[in-house]
Amino acid sequence: MINITINRDYKKNIVSFSVKGHAYADEYGRDIVCASISMLTQTIVLALHDVAGIDVTYEMDDGFLYCEIPDNIDVTSREKANIIFDTMLIGIKGTIGMYSDYIKLQDEEV
Repeated sequence: MINITINRDYKKNIVSFSVKGHAYADEYGRDIVCASISMLTQTIVLALHDVAGIDVTYEMDDGFLYCEIPDNIDVTSREKANIIFDTMLIGIKGTIGMYSDYIKLQDEEV
């Protein structure tokens, strides 16, 4: 099971997310569920840095990704981050719609 946790601030802005686990929907190297979530979330980390210009903190290992953005970003960067995070959620929810047995999403205020 892939467990995705979205953490939001009191304004409902996403401030961090984590992805843990494997889907085990198919054999290693053929698991499209794991590949989809991995590609999506890794692309989001890159987009936050390269497109929004945010100096993200991230950690990545086998079956694990954590990403956090600083809490002191300017308004323009926050707006860009919100668009990027909203795009991530669209992709995650779409994947859950097709493969709900393999993915759990938690979206919470911290």
